[in-house]
Amino acid sequence: MSENECVEFGNKTSALPGAISGAAIAIGVPAVTLVLGKSLASSVQLTIILVGVGVGGLIALTATFFGLVIPSKVNGGCGCGRSGSSEKSDPVEQAV
Repeated sequence: MSENECVEFGNKTSALPGAISGAAIAIGVPAVTLVLGKSLASSVQLTIILVGVGVGGLIALTATFFGLVIPSKVNGGCGCGRSGSSEKSDPVEQAV
């Protein structure tokens, strides 16, 4: 991180477990339904499979999106709290 960067994005370590969990749900729910749901009606099986794939995909996409968008590091030395700034130019101090 250079001296000019205040915020760093893209923490892939937090996005990966969510994506793996969502993929496991999207694959696991249909597999379990097809193996153990033989006594269910075909329309019920199809509904459960589609809901499982949809929810699992949504979890994977949401975890990946927020893992890449939410800041992973924020440098506290940036912004209006810099040393050398006057009180008049600091909007936080003016509001108080």
